Amino acid sequence: MINNKNMDKKILVFSNGEKIGDGIIKLQLLHEIKSRLPGYKLYWLTNKGKTVYSSTLKFIARNYIDEILDQGDLSPFFWNKISKRYKLENEAFDYILDTQKSVIRTVALKRIKHKNFISGSANGFFSTKKIKDFKKNQYYLKYILDLLDLIVAKNSKSDFEIPISKDLEKLISDSLPNDKSCVGIAPGAGEKNKIWSLENYIDLCNYFERNNKTIVFFIGPDELYLKEKLRTLYPHSIFIEDHITGYQNIEIIMATTKYLQLAISNDSGVSHMLSTGYCPLIKLFGPKDSTKFTPDNPNLFSISSSDFNSKNINKIPVSRVIAEVEKVLI
Repeated sequence: MINNKNMDKKILVFSNGEKIGDGIIKLQLLHEIKSRLPGYKLYWLTNKGKTVYSSTLKFIARNYIDEILDQGDLSPFFWNKISKRYKLENEAFDYILDTQKSVIRTVALKRIKHKNFISGSANGFFSTKKIKDFKKNQYYLKYILDLLDLIVAKNSKSDFEIPISKDLEKLISDSLPNDKSCVGIAPGAGEKNKIWSLENYIDLCNYFERNNKTIVFFIGPDELYLKEKLRTLYPHSIFIEDHITGYQNIEIIMATTKYLQLAISNDSGVSHMLSTGYCPLIKLFGPKDSTKFTPDNPNLFSISSSDFNSKNINKIPVSRVIAEVEKVLI
């Protein structure tokens, strides 16, 4: 199953799968593992969920992950095989890094042979290295990086950057105005209670047009019905994904951030694609905790309805967003 001719040392990272948002967030983890443990072969094992590292984000993940074991479906019971899908009984790892906290999955994972087992499950009960007290409700990638610190700490600031194809950069540059006046707007989200109303976005877009900004819209699959309305209201706007062929939408969105003055989005999958750090992003939150889902990045700004004593995202006034825009663009 596994070929280790070039690398003797191995680290296995375990998760319960990644959707697009989680996958983008954890790209920094992949980078940190490879930069801190350059002589190690990296395996990525999921339990029952799939990982986008074997599909949508493969174009980036393949630079870091040596082998993906997707949907391993592990069993905690000694009379069963460890995995219904892979022959893990004879495998052994220098490190296993458990990124999830379900005790039963952790018990199953620990059946795989290892020298060191790092897990925060059950307050670190199963971990071979002592787990320090982590802050509650901290940004969850920070929690995983804290676990990685138990393997090898890194004192310097992360140098991770989302890799962007130079050919794609050129295509996007040719499709946008060259006066660097573009702002990105992503008005949708998969969950309706995360959506700031279209009327609010229209007020915001009117503000940008009055200030001679070119609006670049990012429309998810659930908001395609908005395209014609927005195109009619803003005939000079750009739907960048309609201009580029030969690349996935996620690649196009990420690359476009290199050419935006600013982007604004609801808490959504597209917002993670816009969170490259190449441009400022203002992210609007409704019911979810903005602290837990906002990384520590000087180019990321969050506005939460909780600031207005509500879980309703539409309690965020347009004036508050414009005030943040004007602070960011100074």
